[in-house]
Amino acid sequence: MYKIGEFSKLTNLSIRTLRYYNDIGLLIPEEVDIYTGYRYYGDNNLYQVKVIELLKNAGFTLEEIIENQDNFNDDIILKHKQKLYQEINDVQDKIKLTDDLRNQIKDGKIILNKINKNKVIRR
Repeated sequence: MYKIGEFSKLTNLSIRTLRYYNDIGLLIPEEVDIYTGYRYYGDNNLYQVKVIELLKNAGFTLEEIIENQDNFNDDIILKHKQKLYQEINDVQDKIKLTDDLRNQIKDGKIILNKINKNKVIRR
């Protein structure tokens, strides 16, 4: 078992982050001393941290990780992948709009062409 300071060093997570993860139910220490309140982490917690890091790096939010932490399946992963593809499409649309705007700059101002004057996009 590792005290919170030791576990912090092992995982490169701050003590503050470990306490926060405990508070939100994401990473619960294997033992808590009822008299002192000291948190003790074990090898299973090390595994959990690695999984959390992988999921965060893949773009899952902490809320999504908590919601699914005991229920990850192929469907959840595929839905997340689809969400990422949609984000890519949204960014590509913004890049195209930015390029269009660059082409409409004249004398430091953006000059709207006929199409843009009549078309307002709202998200």
